[in-house]
Amino acid sequence: MNFYKYFHSLPEIETNNLLLRQITNSKSDGRDSLEFINDYSVSRFWGIDDEKRNRENNRLIKKIRKDFHYHETMKEYKAGNELAWLMQLKDNNKVIGEIILYDFLLEKQADMGYRLNKNYWGKGYATEAGHAIVGFAFDTLKLDRLQIRCFRNNPASVRVAQKLGFKQEGLIRNGAILDVMTDYYIMGLLRDEYERI
Repeated sequence: MNFYKYFHSLPEIETNNLLLRQITNSKSDGRDSLEFINDYSVSRFWGIDDEKRNRENNRLIKKIRKDFHYHETMKEYKAGNELAWLMQLKDNNKVIGEIILYDFLLEKQADMGYRLNKNYWGKGYATEAGHAIVGFAFDTLKLDRLQIRCFRNNPASVRVAQKLGFKQEGLIRNGAILDVMTDYYIMGLLRDEYERI
């Protein structure tokens, strides 16, 4: 198995309700993605300090956010830093979120993150996508460990992680996630635990 081949050709993954696929520079991907990228109630749990960025240059950020998201995602993907899938509803092709594997270490460990348009919270889509990506991480990439960093003040994210079998391993106090300092939980899942689920 060539671990790095997936950084050249990201596989589509189909679940009951979702198609997990690579981002494109299409208008529909941009329009749908902006709904959750520009929503501070979503992006604040991704480690993005929109209030700070908005103070610095509000108009410019809104103009470039769509293109920036596509180009940054593709740059990280091509550099072998992250595997990022959009979550697209199969029934109407709407993109409602994204799920990412990143911070690969020793070809044995990665972090997982997810964010979802708030209009689709509480419907099980993050958990559905998470099960698919956890399976891909352990069965295809042959990782030994996955972890999720969940903001302490985001109990919904913690619940998703728990539904996926992750266990709380610790609390980081006032730690850095991208541009914010916050308290966050480390949620971990090991290969043998996944195999027993």
